[in-house]
Amino acid sequence: MKFNYKILKNLVSAIKSREDLAEKLESHLFEVESVAGDVLDIKILPNRYSDAACYYGLEREISAM
Repeated sequence: MKFNYKILKNLVSAIKSREDLAEKLESHLFEVESVAGDVLDIKILPNRYSDAACYYGLEREISAM
């Protein structure tokens, strides 16, 4: 799924950079397939679609890190 970095940055002020976010996501929960400009392509497992397939769900996961 593709997520806009600027929207995630507005939701979670602790995010430092695109690369930092991608690294944290890969080390904890998800697989980041690509980072192109302001778009992060994040692979979400089927069992996480119910809670992490939207901006607010991903925001909760990033905040918990």
